[in-house]
Amino acid sequence: MENEWFFLKEAHSLSGLPADNIPEYIFWGRSNVGKSSLINLLIKKKLAKTSKTPGRTKSLVFFQFKKIFRIVDFPGYGFSYISKEKIIKLDNLIEGYLKKRENIKKIFLLFDSRHLIKPIDKVIIESLLEIQTNEINFIFTKVDKIKSLEKKKINEKIKNISKDFNKNIFHTSIKESNGIILLRKFLYKSLDKKVG
Repeated sequence: MENEWFFLKEAHSLSGLPADNIPEYIFWGRSNVGKSSLINLLIKKKLAKTSKTPGRTKSLVFFQFKKIFRIVDFPGYGFSYISKEKIIKLDNLIEGYLKKRENIKKIFLLFDSRHLIKPIDKVIIESLLEIQTNEINFIFTKVDKIKSLEKKKINEKIKNISKDFNKNIFHTSIKESNGIILLRKFLYKSLDKKVG
Protein backbone atom coordinates (compact mmCIF):
# COMPACT_ATOMS: atom_id res chain seq x y z
CA MET A 1 0.00 0.00 0.00
CA GLU A 2 2.87 2.40 0.77
CA ASN A 3 4.06 2.25 -2.86
CA GLU A 4 0.86 4.01 -3.88
CA TRP A 5 1.90 7.24 -2.12
CA PHE A 6 3.52 10.02 -4.11
CA PHE A 7 4.48 13.68 -3.82
CA LEU A 8 1.86 15.69 -5.72
CA LYS A 9 2.89 19.34 -5.48
CA GLU A 10 3.69 22.39 -3.37
CA ALA A 11 1.22 25.28 -3.37
CA HIS A 12 2.48 28.82 -2.75
CA SER A 13 -0.89 30.45 -3.52
CA LEU A 14 -4.58 29.56 -3.54
CA SER A 15 -4.49 29.45 -7.34
CA GLY A 16 -1.84 26.74 -7.07
CA LEU A 17 -4.06 24.32 -5.13
CA PRO A 18 -5.01 21.03 -6.83
CA ALA A 19 -8.16 21.58 -8.88
CA ASP A 20 -10.26 18.57 -7.88
CA ASN A 21 -12.42 17.27 -5.03
CA ILE A 22 -10.07 14.63 -3.56
CA PRO A 23 -10.36 14.61 0.29
CA GLU A 24 -7.52 16.32 2.14
CA TYR A 25 -6.23 15.72 5.67
CA ILE A 26 -4.25 18.56 7.25
CA PHE A 27 -1.23 17.89 9.48
CA TRP A 28 -0.14 20.97 11.41
CA GLY A 29 1.88 21.86 14.51
CA ARG A 30 4.67 23.94 15.99
CA SER A 31 7.99 23.94 14.20
CA ASN A 32 10.17 20.98 15.29
CA VAL A 33 7.19 18.98 16.61
CA GLY A 34 8.22 16.06 14.37
CA LYS A 35 5.56 16.48 11.70
CA SER A 36 7.61 15.43 8.66
CA SER A 37 8.98 12.34 10.44
CA LEU A 38 5.45 11.37 11.46
CA ILE A 39 4.09 11.76 7.93
CA ASN A 40 6.92 9.59 6.54
CA LEU A 41 6.18 6.86 9.09
CA LEU A 42 2.47 7.10 8.42
CA ILE A 43 2.81 6.62 4.67
CA LYS A 44 5.83 4.29 4.99
CA LYS A 45 7.80 6.37 2.55
CA LYS A 46 10.31 9.22 2.89
CA LEU A 47 8.42 11.90 0.99
CA ALA A 48 8.22 14.69 3.58
CA LYS A 49 11.50 16.58 3.96
CA THR A 50 12.92 16.49 7.47
CA SER A 51 15.32 19.14 8.73
CA LYS A 52 17.23 19.90 11.92
CA THR A 53 16.37 23.54 11.30
CA PRO A 54 12.71 24.32 12.18
CA GLY A 55 10.50 26.51 10.04
CA ARG A 56 11.83 25.42 6.64
CA THR A 57 8.46 24.61 5.02
CA LYS A 58 7.24 27.69 3.15
CA SER A 59 4.22 26.29 1.32
CA LEU A 60 1.40 23.76 1.53
CA VAL A 61 2.84 20.38 0.53
CA PHE A 62 0.54 17.70 -0.89
CA PHE A 63 1.18 13.94 -0.65
CA GLN A 64 -1.38 11.72 -2.34
CA PHE A 65 -2.52 8.11 -2.02
CA LYS A 66 -3.64 6.86 -5.44
CA LYS A 67 -6.56 9.06 -6.46
CA ILE A 68 -8.29 8.48 -3.14
CA PHE A 69 -7.04 11.07 -0.63
CA ARG A 70 -4.08 13.23 0.27
CA ILE A 71 -2.17 14.58 3.27
CA VAL A 72 -1.49 18.31 3.37
CA ASP A 73 1.73 19.17 5.19
CA PHE A 74 1.28 22.66 6.68
CA PRO A 75 4.24 24.91 7.55
CA GLY A 76 5.12 24.74 11.24
CA TYR A 77 4.18 27.73 13.36
CA GLY A 78 5.95 29.49 16.21
CA PHE A 79 9.47 29.73 14.83
CA SER A 80 10.84 30.37 11.37
CA TYR A 81 13.88 31.58 9.46
CA ILE A 82 11.82 33.27 6.75
CA SER A 83 11.19 37.04 6.52
CA LYS A 84 8.15 38.80 8.01
CA GLU A 85 6.90 39.56 4.50
CA LYS A 86 6.95 35.88 3.59
CA ILE A 87 5.33 34.94 6.91
CA ILE A 88 2.41 37.29 6.17
CA LYS A 89 2.05 35.77 2.69
CA LEU A 90 2.10 32.27 4.19
CA ASP A 91 -0.43 33.21 6.88
CA ASN A 92 -2.77 34.56 4.18
CA LEU A 93 -2.39 31.34 2.18
CA ILE A 94 -3.17 29.18 5.22
CA GLU A 95 -6.16 31.29 6.25
CA GLY A 96 -7.52 31.31 2.71
CA TYR A 97 -7.10 27.56 2.41
CA LEU A 98 -8.81 26.89 5.76
CA LYS A 99 -11.73 29.21 4.99
CA LYS A 100 -12.36 28.32 1.35
CA ARG A 101 -11.10 24.82 0.65
CA GLU A 102 -13.98 22.33 0.35
CA ASN A 103 -11.69 19.29 0.09
CA ILE A 104 -10.75 19.40 3.80
CA LYS A 105 -11.96 16.27 5.59
CA LYS A 106 -10.10 16.28 8.93
CA ILE A 107 -7.42 18.28 10.72
CA PHE A 108 -4.63 16.74 12.80
CA LEU A 109 -2.85 19.07 15.21
CA LEU A 110 0.52 17.88 16.51
CA PHE A 111 1.96 18.63 19.95
CA ASP A 112 5.25 17.62 21.55
CA SER A 113 4.37 15.25 24.42
CA ARG A 114 7.00 16.86 26.65
CA HIS A 115 5.47 20.33 26.37
CA LEU A 116 1.80 19.52 25.71
CA ILE A 117 -0.34 22.47 24.63
CA LYS A 118 1.42 25.84 24.73
CA PRO A 119 -0.25 29.28 24.47
CA ILE A 120 0.51 29.48 20.72
CA ASP A 121 -1.21 26.11 20.24
CA LYS A 122 -4.31 27.43 22.01
CA VAL A 123 -4.38 30.40 19.64
CA ILE A 124 -4.29 28.00 16.67
CA ILE A 125 -7.01 25.78 18.17
CA GLU A 126 -9.28 28.76 18.88
CA SER A 127 -8.74 30.13 15.37
CA LEU A 128 -9.58 26.76 13.82
CA LEU A 129 -12.74 26.42 15.88
CA GLU A 130 -13.86 29.80 14.57
CA ILE A 131 -13.33 29.11 10.88
CA GLN A 132 -13.54 25.31 10.56
CA THR A 133 -16.41 22.84 11.00
CA ASN A 134 -14.28 19.79 10.16
CA GLU A 135 -13.15 17.37 12.85
CA ILE A 136 -9.95 18.33 14.67
CA ASN A 137 -7.79 15.54 16.15
CA PHE A 138 -4.79 15.81 18.48
CA ILE A 139 -1.51 13.92 18.02
CA PHE A 140 1.08 13.93 20.81
CA THR A 141 4.49 13.20 19.28
CA LYS A 142 7.88 12.17 20.68
CA VAL A 143 6.39 9.95 23.38
CA ASP A 144 9.73 8.10 23.59
CA LYS A 145 11.43 11.28 24.85
CA ILE A 146 9.35 11.44 28.05
CA LYS A 147 11.30 10.27 31.10
CA SER A 148 9.83 7.22 32.84
CA LEU A 149 9.10 9.12 36.07
CA GLU A 150 7.15 11.78 34.20
CA LYS A 151 5.03 9.45 32.04
CA LYS A 152 2.18 8.95 34.51
CA LYS A 153 1.89 12.70 35.17
CA ILE A 154 2.03 13.56 31.45
CA ASN A 155 -0.57 10.90 30.59
CA GLU A 156 -2.94 12.30 33.24
CA LYS A 157 -2.54 15.77 31.74
CA ILE A 158 -3.26 14.42 28.26
CA LYS A 159 -6.40 12.68 29.57
CA ASN A 160 -7.58 16.00 30.97
CA ILE A 161 -6.81 17.70 27.64
CA SER A 162 -8.92 15.05 25.90
CA LYS A 163 -11.84 15.80 28.25
CA ASP A 164 -11.44 19.58 28.00
CA PHE A 165 -11.32 19.69 24.20
CA ASN A 166 -13.34 16.53 23.47
CA LYS A 167 -10.93 15.40 20.71
CA ASN A 168 -9.55 12.10 19.47
CA ILE A 169 -6.07 11.70 20.95
CA PHE A 170 -3.15 9.81 19.40
CA HIS A 171 0.28 9.11 20.92
CA THR A 172 3.15 8.61 18.48
CA SER A 173 6.86 7.94 18.50
CA ILE A 174 9.44 7.28 15.79
CA LYS A 175 10.71 4.40 17.95
CA GLU A 176 7.39 2.65 18.60
CA SER A 177 4.94 1.56 15.89
CA ASN A 178 1.65 1.02 17.75
CA GLY A 179 0.63 4.68 17.82
CA ILE A 180 1.44 5.09 14.12
CA ILE A 181 -0.56 1.96 13.23
CA LEU A 182 -3.60 3.21 15.18
CA LEU A 183 -3.36 6.61 13.51
CA ARG A 184 -3.02 5.03 10.06
CA LYS A 185 -6.08 2.83 10.65
CA PHE A 186 -8.10 5.82 11.84
CA LEU A 187 -7.08 7.80 8.76
CA TYR A 188 -8.05 5.08 6.30
CA LYS A 189 -11.25 4.15 8.14
CA SER A 190 -12.50 7.72 8.00
CA LEU A 191 -12.62 7.61 4.20
CA ASP A 192 -15.87 6.91 2.43
CA LYS A 193 -14.09 4.56 0.03
CA LYS A 194 -12.29 1.38 1.00
CA VAL A 195 -8.51 1.80 0.86
CA GLY A 196 -6.38 -1.11 -0.27
